[in-house]
Amino acid sequence: MSTAAIVMVLIGLASVFAQQQPVREFDPEKIPTTPAPVAKLGPGLFRMGEITVDTTKQEASVPGTVNAVQTLEFVANTQGGIKAYESALTVNTNAVTFNAAMLMIGLDKEHARVPTQHFDRVPPKGDRVAIWIDWTRGRENVRTPVEQLLFDSEAGQTVSASEWVYTGSVFIEQGRSPTGTRYLADLDGVLIGFVHSPAPIIENAGAVGIGRYGRIVLNPNLGLAPETPVILTVKALGSAPKPR
Repeated sequence: MSTAAIVMVLIGLASVFAQQQPVREFDPEKIPTTPAPVAKLGPGLFRMGEITVDTTKQEASVPGTVNAVQTLEFVANTQGGIKAYESALTVNTNAVTFNAAMLMIGLDKEHARVPTQHFDRVPPKGDRVAIWIDWTRGRENVRTPVEQLLFDSEAGQTVSASEWVYTGSVFIEQGRSPTGTRYLADLDGVLIGFVHSPAPIIENAGAVGIGRYGRIVLNPNLGLAPETPVILTVKALGSAPKPR
């Protein structure tokens, strides 16, 4: 489906669910099953909840804060997500809205190879993305690629750069859901990970988290204090071939 078609579908959904109230706490029964309403801000520019989507630049940005955390398995969790204790950032969205924004910037689930288990040793595949955060350190405006948030405490250095790919998470059976299925990214409350898990919407294609459990911590050299405001941006870099 083209980006323009996706935008039109989401705008149509917005008119139906415009009265839906945002989730204030993590309760599986209260997680929205449709994206936040879409508002058009200008040519190629849209707002979905607190996510700003620029379809011309193929970028999506969302505000958030740094978590009070040490050991990491994820880069970003959802608002109220249950994995904040092992995620570098909490961003102000739920997973179904975040995923809709990823579709709007041109990412395609059909190109993905999703991990089948936690710590899957087979690398995930998918459309490539760049991810960074913008934040303020004193009077300095800082832009930090998210891989620089990840510090190997045993090696005493940031992890090696490797590709981030869109996997899209998965739906799982859950009897209490009206549809019988729930979106795993919202149930686990995670958006971006690096240990090769099926739950996140974006995963790291390298071996950042494999065989390093407990070693990857929030980079102490950045000076990112808990509750520091950030803007997380995801940019589509190009399509991957469909996995065989």
